[in-house]
Amino acid sequence: MKQLSKLHEVMWSRKLRCSLMQSTNQRLRRGWHFCAGSCCALAAFLVIALPKTPATAQDAKSGKHPPVAVTFFIQQIDSADEREALRAALQKIKSVTAATFGSHGEYVTVQFDSHVVSYHQIAQAIADAGTAARKKYDPQLKIEIPEYATADHAAKIDVLFSGKRLNQRVRIEPLDKAKGEFAVHFLSLELDPNTTGPQGFNGGHLHHPIHDPPPRGLGLEMNYLSGQDSMTTNTAHSEHSSN
Repeated sequence: MKQLSKLHEVMWSRKLRCSLMQSTNQRLRRGWHFCAGSCCALAAFLVIALPKTPATAQDAKSGKHPPVAVTFFIQQIDSADEREALRAALQKIKSVTAATFGSHGEYVTVQFDSHVVSYHQIAQAIADAGTAARKKYDPQLKIEIPEYATADHAAKIDVLFSGKRLNQRVRIEPLDKAKGEFAVHFLSLELDPNTTGPQGFNGGHLHHPIHDPPPRGLGLEMNYLSGQDSMTTNTAHSEHSSN
């Protein structure tokens, strides 16, 4: 009888352990399904509920490159109709987003993507608008290199200015060498209809060899001046060859 009683106790103990293990496994499975379901619900909420950052109209028009604002100094345009005609001509150019005139029509600041069209192409459009109005608008840039006259920088920069390829596109005119101020006159540009992208002179053609750190460049400050920047000399509108 004692052996039979011990046998019942062993069997009951095993049955109890099995029951406990089954109960534990069921709770673990229910917990796993709950966790998995919660994670899926959270992921769905993040995908559906969180808003995407909208693309701006500027991004849509100019692509991934933000537009640059470049000031072209011109022969003064007094006529409001002529200014509007020039603005309309500029806004027809791919990637141009704005064209703003100085208070006396002495410059126009154009916003555009220089990875799509070049400074030269904008300048040529200004010159062509002047021809249509029977005027010579003479578009040009003004640049400033504050350290031009210090150390041996002048000689190195003059070598860059005398480059053959650069002089096939623009002509550099000194305005005030002591302050490192120059005017960049554009030569006539004939566009190749089979070429996409910028043609002729672009901003980096001067900025990179002057501003980039050695050995790529001279590591000097260089700025394209805006209409708000002051210059002491007033020779920026002198006549120049358009060969």
